[in-house]
Amino acid sequence: MHNMDENRAEYCQRTPEDIRKVIKIAKLHESELTDITQVLMFPESTSRNDNLRLLQLDDILLKEIEAGNNLVFKGELDENVVLCTENKTYDVKEAETSNSLLLVPNLLYAASTGGVEAANNSTEWDSDNSFDKSNNSLNKSNESDDGTREPRKIEFKDVVNTFFTYYELKPCKPRLSKLRKILEPTVYKGPELEYAVDKTKLLDFAAIFEQVQASQAELEAELDKIEAVKIDEYYRLLEFDYEFRVLSYMLDLIEENSWPLNKISKEITFDSLKDLVPQSVLEAMFRYYTVDTYKEDDTQYYQYKQDKVCQFLARVLLKSAGKFNYVEFLQAWRDSVPEGMVTDESLLLGIALIDKSSTPQVVWGFSESDLPDDINERFKTLFRSKAKWTVKEISPYIESYATEKLNVNALLTKYARASTQDGVRVFSAKHMK
Repeated sequence: MHNMDENRAEYCQRTPEDIRKVIKIAKLHESELTDITQVLMFPESTSRNDNLRLLQLDDILLKEIEAGNNLVFKGELDENVVLCTENKTYDVKEAETSNSLLLVPNLLYAASTGGVEAANNSTEWDSDNSFDKSNNSLNKSNESDDGTREPRKIEFKDVVNTFFTYYELKPCKPRLSKLRKILEPTVYKGPELEYAVDKTKLLDFAAIFEQVQASQAELEAELDKIEAVKIDEYYRLLEFDYEFRVLSYMLDLIEENSWPLNKISKEITFDSLKDLVPQSVLEAMFRYYTVDTYKEDDTQYYQYKQDKVCQFLARVLLKSAGKFNYVEFLQAWRDSVPEGMVTDESLLLGIALIDKSSTPQVVWGFSESDLPDDINERFKTLFRSKAKWTVKEISPYIESYATEKLNVNALLTKYARASTQDGVRVFSAKHMK
């Protein structure tokens, strides 16, 4: 038996006569073939490149590469790899192919093997006239079956590697659950407590981007969603109590200045609190909690997002452990918000559970961010906390797992059991004891 290196030497000795014999054995006709015969040569065992991988790209990813944009592979040893463009994330999966795939640089296709003229005219593939080019190449064949024409040209082509697998890419949701966890060790509790923060754990955007499996655009959107604050180039989460303190300072100015709710002055707010709250925190809090309303004499005015303020103040009341009398809670909640703002039970969805079947009715804090990341464990926790849920009640706790193909209703069909209670569709644990 020949080894690979011996086979390579044998290929290098191929002659036009050898090729003619192969053509006849294959029952082909020289007149049906183009001028050039390409002999594929497999690499020597010492020079085979095993670092190459095949990646199947769709048109969008191909254009990203052609435009010179970066594609980034991301993932720790215990994570499945993803590929990120500037604004999207793709799941990477290895797939097997039934036929081996050969990587051959500079391999000529039919339109390029009919002689010098054809080769010069076919540097780019044109689907509209490729068939005509191939026919032209065939017409230029320089040897007939009777062997009266010139011998065929032989070109040797190196096979860089042989592949039996390739990587498939499918769009997926960015994996963002890790973001909060890596920011929690450096929670910002105010300038007076900065001495206790481990400065080696502070993370700038580059450090976060390296660890979180998301594109730059998706990561920026999530940092904004979880209301991370950029302090001295590092991203920080605000401690709940400290955020409440700063928000209280800001809301107190409404009454102190007798402002209408839609005429909040950013300039006066910042000037009044500059000695109490760092500028970067004020900027972030004002951006997260207000929207602009109108201009008057070149001054832009703002108003606080009513639902956001009311929901945060509800969380403040619910923070204490235990259950609350629901009627008393609602009154305390109404008393805690600025005059003119209106509380609504719908704002408790995703932050609290209400039991109206008990006497008296009770409410207690139940935050989505405190639930397990694993979807199976999350559903177990949900059904341990409350036996039956309406779609409206359970949606805030599972919608982060929804995709284009699997919406909230589909998730409930998969992980829960549906029934009807007092004419209302409710969901419970799939496997009841």
